[in-house]
Amino acid sequence: MYLQHASLVDINKGSLTENLTHLYKRYSKVEPYINAFIPEENLEARFFNDANCLLEKFPHQDNRPAFFGIPFAIKDLMHVNGFLTRAGSKLPSDVLTMSEGSFISNLRSMGAVFVGKTVTEEFAYHSVIPTRNPHNIDHTSGGSSAGSAASVAAGICPIAVGTQTLRSVIAPASFCGVVGFKPSYARVALDGVILLSPSFDTIGFFTQDIESMQYASSHLIPNWRSFHSDKKPILGVPSGMYMNFMCDEVRGAFENQLKLLEQAGYTIRNVDMPWDDSFIAGDAMIKMVQAEMAQVHEIWFRKYEHLYGSSVREAIKNGQSVPSEELEQYRAGQLNLRIDLENTKIKNGIDLWVSPAQGGVAPKGFEKTGWAGMTAVWSYAGLPTISIPVAKIDGMPLGFQCIDSHGNDEALLYWTKEIERSLLSK
Repeated sequence: MYLQHASLVDINKGSLTENLTHLYKRYSKVEPYINAFIPEENLEARFFNDANCLLEKFPHQDNRPAFFGIPFAIKDLMHVNGFLTRAGSKLPSDVLTMSEGSFISNLRSMGAVFVGKTVTEEFAYHSVIPTRNPHNIDHTSGGSSAGSAASVAAGICPIAVGTQTLRSVIAPASFCGVVGFKPSYARVALDGVILLSPSFDTIGFFTQDIESMQYASSHLIPNWRSFHSDKKPILGVPSGMYMNFMCDEVRGAFENQLKLLEQAGYTIRNVDMPWDDSFIAGDAMIKMVQAEMAQVHEIWFRKYEHLYGSSVREAIKNGQSVPSEELEQYRAGQLNLRIDLENTKIKNGIDLWVSPAQGGVAPKGFEKTGWAGMTAVWSYAGLPTISIPVAKIDGMPLGFQCIDSHGNDEALLYWTKEIERSLLSK
């Protein structure tokens, strides 16, 4: 196990130089086993040069910004000035690399230190990657934000940035035993990111604790609002096919968690959902992703098809065969489902949806990097979701997933913190 505590709550107790020296020692000790980052020459020199620049820019403690000296790991789909973008692919980096977008620029303005680019599956779709799970290096750390989740779980950095299309924040968070938060679709700008499926893609974050996630989100998500409630949210558990997307051990752990929450005073209701079981169990969502993927990669694929991995190449070719009318139907269905889910919440008096974050714990080996069954439909509807590490099966973490209405990110984080306290108090 290659684990160590790393929290935003604690990071600024020492000086910037002391914190970064500790971080670099941790990186040097753990990274060769975890492989969370894209290798970088002269990392130590660059790291401390960035720190000195920060100290020169913000010499006085009383005017330092929200993330002064905070080490961030960035998924290698996001452009960061001074770094190459490879996106887990064999395409020429000078073809892929562009200027950073508004999200990264805002991080710079808030004093963030970039630890480096983290490993991702090829174009966030699929490939075998070198990243290992810090809980057991014989197991996957998930996909596609594997490096970001593993870097936080290993205590290399207190926060990392990833992206989610179908499961790419929630799955690695569950597997690596960290908090993973996917905000509402379109609440965080995606300029400066190589997209997989623009109608799904959302920037998300990883931290080791919910307090760190609340602090980070309040500064990273535009127009963040304070939220407080004295009530316990009423929790909805989807009925039907959705609850079959998990193994028996996960189902047993989830049922025990629901009992704990009932004992803590929560009301739990099983709800018939407004989706067709054939939709969530079928291939419509992956066909939509592949169709948009074909559009995103149209120019690159025409010139560099031979450099794409077999899984990504096949996906793009599949996407090319999806009729435009069918793709538009899938896109229209996203808002319709979002509305239907909201009406179902109101009809049944539900405040939050809850479920396991994944259908199993991290598989042994590195080909299988997660399951979309517990996550994809919420991503399709653009809802904010979070995974919190409150259980283990055979020594491997399992996340508890909470989902709220689109735009209710603040309430989701507030209530999830209370749920976590109830689940960990027994």
